Amino acid sequence: MTQNSPVGIDVSKGWLDLAIASKVVRIDNTAPAILAQIKRLLQAGFTTVGMEPTGGYERLAVSLFREAGFTVLMVDSWRCRQFAKARGNRAKTDPLDARLIADFLVAHEARPFPKPSLSQQELTLWSREIARAQACLLRLQNRLDHIEVEALRRVIETEMDAIRSTVKQAQAAIEVLIAADEEFSAKAELLDSMTGIGPNTIRVLLAEMPELGHIDARKAAALAGVAPYPHDSGKSRGISHIEAGRDALRRSLYLAAFAAKLHNPWAKAIYDGLRKAGKAAKVALIALARRILVVLNAMARNQKPWQFNNKAS
Repeated sequence: MTQNSPVGIDVSKGWLDLAIASKVVRIDNTAPAILAQIKRLLQAGFTTVGMEPTGGYERLAVSLFREAGFTVLMVDSWRCRQFAKARGNRAKTDPLDARLIADFLVAHEARPFPKPSLSQQELTLWSREIARAQACLLRLQNRLDHIEVEALRRVIETEMDAIRSTVKQAQAAIEVLIAADEEFSAKAELLDSMTGIGPNTIRVLLAEMPELGHIDARKAAALAGVAPYPHDSGKSRGISHIEAGRDALRRSLYLAAFAAKLHNPWAKAIYDGLRKAGKAAKVALIALARRILVVLNAMARNQKPWQFNNKAS
């Protein structure tokens, strides 16, 4: 690798491993350590770094490298792992992952980390807090179903009440954020015009897919994890599968499709047609979720509310 080559960074909670040319160095995931490393990289002539999103542990590094003038590329974890498998790499350690990321960036294109507004960052954090709280509620409810000791049941129920309060506070905060932001409120009003798209789906779309309305249909489906990928070889025609994408988006769109097929005549016609064609229920729902997303993306792009004869489908 040369100084023009990207630096691969594997991110952990406590440290960063950086693949720099022929060596890998480890530094603390703290501002002083990162700034010192940035200075050394700039002196050596490096200008590009890449890392995988890790649920928040990467935010400090992304911010500091970006402020220092680096191009900070976002590496798709799934694509990078497939790249490793294609090369026959089975071992997995932090230093090896850093080197893998650097090699991946040499062989493949990657887009820069998005630079969301403060409102977008806050909305995403509140939305993910709701998802985290709801997952906790589900786990606690599963425990509660198997506990017969009344005193312990009361303890768990008290904990669940506290979590429900957190959800309500987060929902209220999100309502305020959307109402205060002109772009959020306009997009939310557009999305709400489609029958079957409720507040939860709108929240997830606004929080997890800021690209909505700014990308084409294929990219939107891929980002949401509802794009079908064929498995064909020669005369053999395999079953297409969905994979990768943003989990929160896929779950939300799947639930929206379930509601839409019951209450939206357009969606019901699509779902019923797929079922009559022999598609399994889940396959038909995913296909419907993709069609819904394509239409929502077109609505956001064209700034037009839902119409039953919408041609974007």
